[in-house]
Amino acid sequence: MRHLLCSLSATVASLLIAVLLLPPAAYAKSKPLDAATVHARIVKRGLDNWVGVEQANGVALFGRIIAINPDSFTLQLPNDPEPVSVAYANVIDLRTGFSRGQKIFAICAIAGTAALGIWGFVHVHDLQQQKLPTPTAPAFP
Repeated sequence: MRHLLCSLSATVASLLIAVLLLPPAAYAKSKPLDAATVHARIVKRGLDNWVGVEQANGVALFGRIIAINPDSFTLQLPNDPEPVSVAYANVIDLRTGFSRGQKIFAICAIAGTAALGIWGFVHVHDLQQQKLPTPTAPAFP
């Protein structure tokens, strides 16, 4: 039984080392975006919302959606007075910001960390105020 447990521990440790040594690209590849998916995500994001777009030619844009058309959408870039039209078929990566679940997780994590920190501060401060009674007579005669 002990030999089986030792070999199992060695196997798990070897697998963990192998996983940690893999390059990050080997973990997961993002699914390629097609025009219909991009269109659906842009419509879901809506007008006057910010998105980041990477096109097939390597150009990365970040701007506010000002128009949604059947085959393209139009972005207003922050430092450019002219709007830019982007075809759905040319988009290879689309960044729409944090999802609702990610926002809730971040808020809960921050609140939990703050609560834990406050509890720890109060607990340590309370322990420092409690003083042990000093013995008046020696324990052994």
